Amino acid sequence: MNIHLQLKRCYEMAYCVATFHSYYTALRFEKSLKFFGIAVRLVPVPRKISSSCGVSAKFPVELKEKVISLAANQNLEYDKIYILDE
Repeated sequence: MNIHLQLKRCYEMAYCVATFHSYYTALRFEKSLKFFGIAVRLVPVPRKISSSCGVSAKFPVELKEKVISLAANQNLEYDKIYILDE
């Protein structure tokens, strides 16, 4: 198998999740990021990590820095952002 294909598959399997202290902040986070064209969706918090409200926002790992920047500029609250593998 081509090394570039392997790296691409490996990269596609990683993703980020943001955790929140409340369901309301998760909804606000999702709505704001979608407004700015970020592919994000709310999902249950993966078993590997824990969260107060049980909901996390899943988005592509390559957008992590953009999401952090938008969250800061839009005053969006989140607990932590994790990078996970499928």
